[in-house]
Parts: sequence; C-alpha cells; structure tokens
Amino acid sequence: MATKPAAKKAASKSTAVATKKTGGAVVSVAEIQAQLKAQAEALSGKVAPASGITIQVSQSKEFKLPDGTKADELDVVILDFVSSNVFYEGEYDKDNISPPACFAIGENPLALVPSDNSPLKQANECKGCPMNEFGSSGKGKACKNTRVLAVLPAEANEETPIWLLKVSPTAIKAFDSYVRSVAATFQMPPVAVITKVSFDENSDYPSLRFGDPQPNENLPVHFARQEEAKTLLQTEPDVSQFGATQEKKAPPRRPAAKTAGRR
Repeated sequence: MATKPAAKKAASKSTAVATKKTGGAVVSVAEIQAQLKAQAEALSGKVAPASGITIQVSQSKEFKLPDGTKADELDVVILDFVSSNVFYEGEYDKDNISPPACFAIGENPLALVPSDNSPLKQANECKGCPMNEFGSSGKGKACKNTRVLAVLPAEANEETPIWLLKVSPTAIKAFDSYVRSVAATFQMPPVAVITKVSFDENSDYPSLRFGDPQPNENLPVHFARQEEAKTLLQTEPDVSQFGATQEKKAPPRRPAAKTAGRR
C-alpha cells in the first residue's frame, strides 16, 4: 500500500517530460521530433550537395562511385538533368580549390543566366558573355559548359542515394543526341529507360558516351524520386569562401567591358 503514491508520482513525472509548453500550447516531444525531421529533410535545398555524391571520372577512363566501387561502364537510370555553366578565376590549383566566380544552373542551355549569388557575375546572360565564347581560354571557353545528371542504379529502392554525374563539354553533343534518340524511340524521357554510360574508345581523354537504352522495369521507384533529384540538381554551389581563396591567388580577372550589365 505504501508504494502506490510513489508509483503515481513517478508516472506523473514521466508525462511531464513528454510534453513541452510553447506559447501556451502543449506540444509533445514526438511532435517536436516530427517537425525537426521535416526541417532536416528540407535542408537539401539550403546547402550545396556533398562532394561524396558525385561519380568521379578518372583520366584512365574509369568511374569511381561514391561508395568506392570502380567500373569501366555504368548501367543507370537518369532521373533528371540540368545544364550548368561554371567560370573559375585564375589557374587550377589542386591544393587550393576555390569556389566558382560565376555560375548558372537551368534546364534550357540556350537561356542560362548567371545566379545572383555568383561572387563575380560576368554578364547578365550567358549567351554573349565573353567568358562563354570559344577562344576565351585557348581554343576553348573560359566558362565550362556541362550537363549534370542525377542517376540511380536500375535496381534502386526508395532509400538508395541519388548520385550526380557531370558530362564534360566534349560529351555534351553525344548526351543531347542520346536524349533526343530516347524521346524519338520510346516517346519518353531518359527516366523511362536504363542507360549504359561508357567512354569514347577513340578519344585520348575520358569523354562519356550514352547508349543501349532498355525499358526500365523499375520505373515507379525512379519516377517517385524525380522531385528529390530536381531539388538536388538545382542546389547552388557553396561560394561563401570565394574571397578567402582568391586572396591566395592572382587578382581576379574582370569581365570584358563590351558586355552590358557588368559589375
């Protein structure tokens, strides 16, 4: 009998720990955790993608996946893709890699505009920008034009992490041609097929090639991950350290005077 009051008091204490008062309303710990989980899931749109989700391409024509696996070719499903223009100041230094000075991300490669978050915007539009013209860096462009793909393995599930694969300027024409071919053959975007990604055997450098499209039997899973992929692809690079890294390099190259709207 003497132990009953004590037991009742302990139970009351446990209930108090399980709730918090916020602005007069009682919110359970479970509700707080659920809200925090939602906030955590939304962080992907507020920070740059982790470098560990990008498939690396070696000069020896080999893929290195984020999980450490290496392969000569890949069978993947392309969830979505974007076009990206990126301009870096100064010479490349592997020991002091700086953020881009100017960058643009979008779906239409002919209508890209530099992000307002670019530390040193080169023009109001990528089209006509001196840094985006052939000859601005040797025979090529000072601004690197790419396609960025969000991909998953064919056998992926709801928890499989999405990886990014960057298509270099030398492979853009081949990729665009492949996308048009899939659309003409299947009347579907690339997510509807399994794509084989390999290297151009006739090239001395690693230039990607795409082909052998096969019907995607796991389409519902991949289709459900497209919004996640789109958010990932639209995430801008972290340029918060641009000024700090530039102090260690040569003075920044300013945009040519002929383009209007420069700073």
